[in-house]
Amino acid sequence: MVKSSALRASRSATADAAATVAAAPRAAGRPTQDAAAELRERLLNAATQIFRAEGFGGARVEEIAARAGISKTTVYRQYGTKEDLFRAAIWHGMEDLRGKIEQLLKPRRDFSKALLVLLRTLTDHMASTDTIEITRVSVGESHRFPDVAKGFLQYVNAMLEPVANFIASAAQGGTISVSDAPQAARDLLTLVAGSTEVLMGIPTTPAQRQQRAAHIQQLLLSAWRYKAPDHQDTPQT
Repeated sequence: MVKSSALRASRSATADAAATVAAAPRAAGRPTQDAAAELRERLLNAATQIFRAEGFGGARVEEIAARAGISKTTVYRQYGTKEDLFRAAIWHGMEDLRGKIEQLLKPRRDFSKALLVLLRTLTDHMASTDTIEITRVSVGESHRFPDVAKGFLQYVNAMLEPVANFIASAAQGGTISVSDAPQAARDLLTLVAGSTEVLMGIPTTPAQRQQRAAHIQQLLLSAWRYKAPDHQDTPQT
């Protein structure tokens, strides 16, 4: 009898809550937009950690799901295959970097100074443990999973689009001499990512990275035949 009364009271309370506009979100059913975004963020962070530790081939979806605190079914509902999840994890990091690059290049400033800020940002990014390890996974698995490698390259090119636009705009204005801006953007990234320290994962200090960025800046300004503004004799480093 007590249980029956409690059950009726519970049902009545539930009905009242559902009828009010300010009712709390349901625990079950389709998640809210914020909850869905939080779930994807948690899943991508977990996937990145597992892919870094185990490699693409060794990573298990069950382990990723457990790390994210969700079911394996939910993982496949969000991303149809492990390859799709890997692509999403790669792009998740690059999307953040692309947004940062766009903000850096948005203000109108001297080309050489903007280039140096960009190079410092990329040098710091490439020296991070997360970037080094996820890049190693992509490169190491490329022969077994060429589709994933192609996807990684596509994401790199997409991340470099604002850099290519920045270079193209300067070339159109006569500040530099570059005929192929997308290729010039890839050359820039190669100089940043191709250092022995990055390739070998050797830790560097902020001062060393700033020195490296300044050196690359001078190489590019020379290669691109940079024309300094009339009020400036030499590029500032």
